[in-house]
Amino acid sequence: MLDKLHNQAIDTIATTPTCILSTTGPAGLQASPVPCVVRDGPERKVFLLVPTTSDHLFNLEQQAKVVLATERWQLHGLAKIIQPGLYHYMVKVTPVRMQIEADGNSRHRETIDF
Repeated sequence: MLDKLHNQAIDTIATTPTCILSTTGPAGLQASPVPCVVRDGPERKVFLLVPTTSDHLFNLEQQAKVVLATERWQLHGLAKIIQPGLYHYMVKVTPVRMQIEADGNSRHRETIDF
């Protein structure tokens, strides 16, 4: 049952090309739209492309906790900078908890713990 819920959560994220990344740390509270991608494989993880000039990177060096959000869902997770690039850094987010808002198929907000 948990695998089914985890896959549902990751599938929901995979349908969204952009989310709001929120971080906190030495650069203060930051919230910015960033591209997000789910990579298939044995461990389906969420990856973000964060601009090299973003204060999010400074925050992530000190605090791994992040929140990703859209109008449909919110994901609490732990982020790790994994690959520097010329214009963007790739950041891997390991999900901790996700809330999916109610829609036409569901009357209740769902919370999924990973």
